[in-house]
Amino acid sequence: MRIIHCAPFNIVTKIGGALYANPVKISQGLVENNHFVHNFDYRDTARYYSFFKNKKGGVNKMNQLFLECVEAINPELIIFGHAELIAEETFYTLKRKNIKLILWYNDMIIEEHLKKVGHLFDMVLITGAGQILQEVKTFNPNAFFLPNPVNHNVERHQGFTKLQTHDLLFSGRKDNERTKFIQLIQENLRTLDIKFIGQTHDQTVIGEPYFQLIADSKVCLNHSRDAYRYNKWYTSDRLMHILGNGSFCLSRTIIDGEDFFEDKLVYYDDFEDMRLKTLYYLENTQERIQKTQWLHKRVHTLFNTKSISGYIIHLLEQNHKELCQYLWWEK
Repeated sequence: MRIIHCAPFNIVTKIGGALYANPVKISQGLVENNHFVHNFDYRDTARYYSFFKNKKGGVNKMNQLFLECVEAINPELIIFGHAELIAEETFYTLKRKNIKLILWYNDMIIEEHLKKVGHLFDMVLITGAGQILQEVKTFNPNAFFLPNPVNHNVERHQGFTKLQTHDLLFSGRKDNERTKFIQLIQENLRTLDIKFIGQTHDQTVIGEPYFQLIADSKVCLNHSRDAYRYNKWYTSDRLMHILGNGSFCLSRTIIDGEDFFEDKLVYYDDFEDMRLKTLYYLENTQERIQKTQWLHKRVHTLFNTKSISGYIIHLLEQNHKELCQYLWWEK
């Protein structure tokens, strides 16, 4: 199939992040399934055509160029990631061409733009199920869960085989909730070798150095915001970065996460629970490594890019026979 993938690929603005960005992985999986994929980065294109190099100034030119790209390539399918800068009229133009349209979305806050144009897609995919998926179904009944993918050439480390340097890794953007949590870590786990990344510009680590930090850390925290924790199966793609690179993860609870991870993924409820479990698994190396090895194999088996992109195409084709192989597929 000939496909255009219109998404934020971070080609210019976050060069290192392009290593593990979901758009890159989805396109990679489509190629692994023998499709042709042309990547169109709508955000960077809009910035390029803006006098002030911001997204807003170049939106009209970006939409025009995108439609020219569609004319030139003549795709059977266009996959959009987020697509908040794509004009409503652009979607209607594509519908008139009878091109299949899919949108994927990996935020747990539904923006007004999505509510306005969501009905125009043949299918909407979102990285949470339960409550958030039901909300999407109010404007597009063809809405489905989409797992975050991994790829063995991207998440290529096996941290469990290394002599890891750091005891604990905390990564995530700074907000009031995380700031308080970080303070508790600093005050109560002073004897540990702890790395904090992502809270300030100076602490930002992306690309391969970020993955090397994960692989070099004995315990990595997957600390999702409170507001994001109440949707079935939802977690940040950080979880796939940790497990895919073979390091031990302590995670905030993932609703029904045992559907995929059985009892191997260890959860914590609050700071004290996290503190005690961190100390326990630092002390019990063999148990930590056994869980890590199982989870590493699990995510690369269930959520590899070829499988996830194959799932997207099988959904589009309504191929129920093939869809039955995916643990997360719900009729």
